[in-house]
Amino acid sequence: MAHGMVVSTKRFDFLLVGWFKLPQPTEGRRINVRQIILLSRPKKGKTAQQRCDDLFSSIVFMNLKKDCPNFIDRVKLVDADLQHPSLGLSDESIEYIVNNAQIVLHAASDVRFDQALKKAIEVNVRGTRDLLRIAEKIVNLELFVYISTAYSNCPQGLIKEQFYTPPSEPEKMIQLVEAMDERFEEHMNKTVNDFIHPWPNTYVYTKALTEDVVRQYGELLPIAVVRPSIVIATNEEPIGGWTDNIYGLNGVIAGIALGIIRIMHVDDNNKADIIPADIVVNAVLAAGWQTYVERFIYHHLRKSDRPLPEAKTNGELKGVAKPRTKIYNCVTGNDNPISYQKIYEYSIEVGKHCPPKKSLWIVCHNTTTNKYMYEFYKLLYHLLPALLIDTYLRVIRRTPRVMDLYRKVHKFATVIEYFANGRWTFENDNMKSLRQKLSPDDQIMFPCNIQKIEWADYFWTYIHGLRKHIANEPLENLDEAIKRHKQMRIVHYFILAAYYSVWALLFYYLFKAVGMLVF
Repeated sequence: MAHGMVVSTKRFDFLLVGWFKLPQPTEGRRINVRQIILLSRPKKGKTAQQRCDDLFSSIVFMNLKKDCPNFIDRVKLVDADLQHPSLGLSDESIEYIVNNAQIVLHAASDVRFDQALKKAIEVNVRGTRDLLRIAEKIVNLELFVYISTAYSNCPQGLIKEQFYTPPSEPEKMIQLVEAMDERFEEHMNKTVNDFIHPWPNTYVYTKALTEDVVRQYGELLPIAVVRPSIVIATNEEPIGGWTDNIYGLNGVIAGIALGIIRIMHVDDNNKADIIPADIVVNAVLAAGWQTYVERFIYHHLRKSDRPLPEAKTNGELKGVAKPRTKIYNCVTGNDNPISYQKIYEYSIEVGKHCPPKKSLWIVCHNTTTNKYMYEFYKLLYHLLPALLIDTYLRVIRRTPRVMDLYRKVHKFATVIEYFANGRWTFENDNMKSLRQKLSPDDQIMFPCNIQKIEWADYFWTYIHGLRKHIANEPLENLDEAIKRHKQMRIVHYFILAAYYSVWALLFYYLFKAVGMLVF
C-alpha cells in the first residue's frame, strides 16, 4: 500500500487508522501504510495532540491495539484548521506533506446545518480548495478521495452520480466571504435562507459549491468523490454500534429513548436513507483503489501505445480515454430500503430490553405529517410538561433547564425536517459496479454491500451502541434501568388517567351548564 497518507478531519468521525487491513493474519494486518499524516485542530481548550490522545485511548481503538500495539507510532499529527487560509499549515508542514504523502483522504467539513455562511464557506469550500492546491504539489500523489454528501444537490429529485451546476461560482463566493466586514456578515446571516434557496441550509449549499471545486481539480488530479447519505453508527468495524455524535438519526433515536422527543413532523412511510459508518469507510477505500487502478491502466496504455478497443480519441493519445473523476453515491434506498416506521418499530422493540436509566420519561413517540397538528402536539407534549417541570424546579430552588432543552430539541427538529420529509431517488450504478469489481477476499475485508445488512439485527447493535457510547450507560445498570422504566410506566398511565379524567369532568360540567345533558 501507500508509504504516506494524509487524513483530514474536522472532527474524528472518519479517522481511518482502524480500517486498514491485509489478507495475511499478521500483526500489522490492519494498517499497512508507513505513516498516516493526520490533520487536526485544537478545540474546546484541548490541543490537537490532547484530542488525538483522547481518541486513541478510547474504546474504538481497542481491537487495533491488540493487533498492532504500536500503531500510534505510524501516525504523525499536524496542527491544521480548515477555517484558516492554507489550512493554517506552516511551510514546514506543507513541505513534509508534499514530499511524503501519496494518498489524501479528505473527510473534514463543518457539518452543522445552521452554521453561518461565512464560516461554512471558509471551512468547507476554501478549505477543500486549499487542500487540493497542496495536493497538486505532492510529488508522488496517487489518489485524492473527497467525502461529500448524497444531499449536496438536494434541490434535485433525481440525484445521479455526476457533477451538477453549482449554485454559485465557488471562487467568487470565497472572495465574497473574505471581503466581508462584520456589518455585511450580520446582514448576510439575517437573509441567508433567501440567498441559498432552494438549498435548505448552509451545509449542503457549501457541499454543492465544494463539489464544483473538486470537479475543476479533477481535470488534473486522480480524484474520487464518495457521497454517503445519512451516516449512523458502525455495523461491525472497529466495534459494532459505535458512534460519537448525536447528529441526524443518532440524535433522534437518542432523544426518543430518553423520553425527550415525543412528537415529530415526519412521514412514517418515507424512506430513510441511512448507512452505517464502517460501510462508508470501506466504500471510500474501495473507491480509492478503483481510481488508482483506472489511472494505472491509463498510464500503462499511454506508455505501451496500446489503445482500448472502444475508447474515444481525447486529443492526448488515440484510442485511450483519460479517466475522469468518478462519483459514488453511497446510499441504501435502492438496494436495501427502510422506512421511518420500521426504524421506530425496531428501535422501540430493542429499547424494551435496554432502556437508558437516565431517561427523562418512558418512550411516548408520535408522528404527524400535518404541520399545524405538529405545532399543537409540540405544545401539548413538549412545552407544557417542560413548563410544569421547570416550575417545580423553581419551587424547590433548583435551576430550571427543561424548557431550554426543548428549545434545542425544536431547533434540531427544524433542521432535519427537510430531509425527513423529502423524497429523493439516488442512482448508484458506479457504487454497484465497484462492489462487483472487488475480489472475494476484498469483499470480506472491505464489506460495502448494503444488501447484506439485516436491519433488524443491525438495530439491535445500533440501539445498544447508542446506550453505551452516547448515553454512557454500562450494561451493569441494565436491571436497574428496566426496573425504573417499569415504575415510570405505571406512573405514566396513572397521570394519563388523571389527565383525561380532569378533561372529562370539565366537559361534563360544561355541557351540564349549557343544558346539553339530559340526565
